[in-house]
Amino acid sequence: MICLKELNPKNISKSYVKWMNDYEVHKFTEQKNKKHNLKGVTKFIKDIKNSKNEFLYGIFLKNNKEHIGNIKLGPTDFVHKRAYISYFIGNKNYLKKGYASMAVSEIIKIAKKKGLKKLQAGSYEMNYASNKVLEKNKFKLEGILKSQILFNNKRYKSYLYGLVL
Repeated sequence: MICLKELNPKNISKSYVKWMNDYEVHKFTEQKNKKHNLKGVTKFIKDIKNSKNEFLYGIFLKNNKEHIGNIKLGPTDFVHKRAYISYFIGNKNYLKKGYASMAVSEIIKIAKKKGLKKLQAGSYEMNYASNKVLEKNKFKLEGILKSQILFNNKRYKSYLYGLVL
């Protein structure tokens, strides 16, 4: 149903930049308070493309090749064979349909091909959808950081999930 493709500047559209500025898309990420524009998003993608330890993939629907979100592997520590993942579904028409879970499943396969042995992901405690995505993909809750997140003027926990590959 989906495929992951390494992103490049050709993938940037007005819709993409709109996603990056949509509070509902990014309210549980560190992007929520940032303003994005075409130039900045292009620079970000070029920087990742030139990185040796970060890999950015678009989440595309197989049937019509529509770009609906992103997933990132990295930063990657090749010495300890571990990496972080982060992801979002930008096109809100595709939220709550299992696409994020599919993307995480695919990034696990890519991580294994790169020889990695451990993946980690962070989540806000109230981001139930993301917590479910990680748990569905066999990630285990490994740590809870109390009062780590400021959200709507209230402090919340941050969860750290891990998956041994």
